[in-house]
Amino acid sequence: MNFLVNAIVLFVFFVIFFVIAQIKKNNGLADMAWGLGFVVVALTSIIYSGNYTLSALVITFLVMIWGFRLFFFIGLRNWNKPEDFRYVDMRNKWKTNIPLKAFFKVFVLQGILLYIISLPIQLVNLNPTTFTNNQNYLVLILGVILWLVGFYFEAVGDAQMKRFKKNPENKGKIMQSGLWKYTRHPNYFGETLMWWAIWIVSLSGFVLFNVIGIIGPLLITYLLLYVSGVPLLEKKYKDNPLFQEYAKKTSVFIPMPPKKSR
Repeated sequence: MNFLVNAIVLFVFFVIFFVIAQIKKNNGLADMAWGLGFVVVALTSIIYSGNYTLSALVITFLVMIWGFRLFFFIGLRNWNKPEDFRYVDMRNKWKTNIPLKAFFKVFVLQGILLYIISLPIQLVNLNPTTFTNNQNYLVLILGVILWLVGFYFEAVGDAQMKRFKKNPENKGKIMQSGLWKYTRHPNYFGETLMWWAIWIVSLSGFVLFNVIGIIGPLLITYLLLYVSGVPLLEKKYKDNPLFQEYAKKTSVFIPMPPKKSR
């Protein structure tokens, strides 16, 4: 029943954001809903089930930190800015301004993806777990450490890029310092790592059923690597010679030492 409650709450949540986006005439505000949507799922599931076990509390806390940070970061950046190029391209492809098309192809679709990716959260918050030995704590600690590494890459990577873009001297240049020296997409790498970490934390109670939550990190990894993350930005800069030079020496995703110029 809790799975259905989460679905209903999430649907209402995205309807609200859809209405706001139409008022602002900016479907890019769906990006604001992304991080906050996971917070909604985490809080809804843990409160509705009343399952306040250690693993459930840890996962809910981690998701809230990540979700609120992303919500405010994207919100402050996008609230009064023009619609993101990705959503402009979508409008051009649709060749129509009918709002319902955006509702189903942007907001409902994003809600479905969010629901699937959040499976590790829902499973933990639904299945009470008891920590009986040190192995439980070791798995949980491993997951938290990996999450912290992922959070560092996403949050610091975003901050470094924001600072870079604010400097007028960098106009037309490509960010190549800080974390961006080791990966072309530190924020996407960080987000992916955090979701794998969340899944690992969900296994700390050794509830066998929670293993199926691996669908979540697998889906977000696929989306960021092959659909909506890396490919779109790589395509945006495919004709930029500075970016292409940067790409020759910098790992596309997993942080690696930069290749030496020949």
